[in-house]
Amino acid sequence: MEFRESILGRMNGFLYRCRADADYTMLEMTDGIERIFGYPADEIVGNKVRSFSSLISEEDLARMDEAVAAALENRTDWSMEYRMRHRDGHTIWVAETGGGIWDDKGELLYLEGSIINIESLYQRLDAQTAEIRATASKTAEILHSLRYLKLLAVNAGIEAARAGTSGAGFAFLAAEMRQLANTSEDAARSISMAQRKSA
Repeated sequence: MEFRESILGRMNGFLYRCRADADYTMLEMTDGIERIFGYPADEIVGNKVRSFSSLISEEDLARMDEAVAAALENRTDWSMEYRMRHRDGHTIWVAETGGGIWDDKGELLYLEGSIINIESLYQRLDAQTAEIRATASKTAEILHSLRYLKLLAVNAGIEAARAGTSGAGFAFLAAEMRQLANTSEDAARSISMAQRKSA
């Protein structure tokens, strides 16, 4: 098996070459488009059955157009993430890196690049975000309990003061409860702030 064929067969995506038009009219595509997204390349090349732009989520297409236009203006590559529709109807997050190809006179010939399926990465990020939200919820519950503990400690201190010398041991316990509540609250607040920054 040839090197190119072997590598492309393992690639979780595809390579393309297309026109710089509204449809991103495909000139060439590798067969990863069918393996990963369910569309035979010959249905898309030349807009035979569907255009490539019709596979991009409507919410992301305008952003894609802007990224490509800006990169072409500056003669740099673009790199972005967006959603593509699978033939079955569900969307898949992809990462695209591409750029323009110009002739010797500076005329734009076509666009080319790679599109990689990164859906599994987004699923992992969603799972981690859900875990952070769950931890944040528990942290809020802990803070509420610590505020209640501080209130109990204050009341215990008042009762110990009323008891005079016979309440000295109780006063020490109340002071320890207050110190524990304050220290634990500071730690819980630090965790809560770190979670908000990472969200």
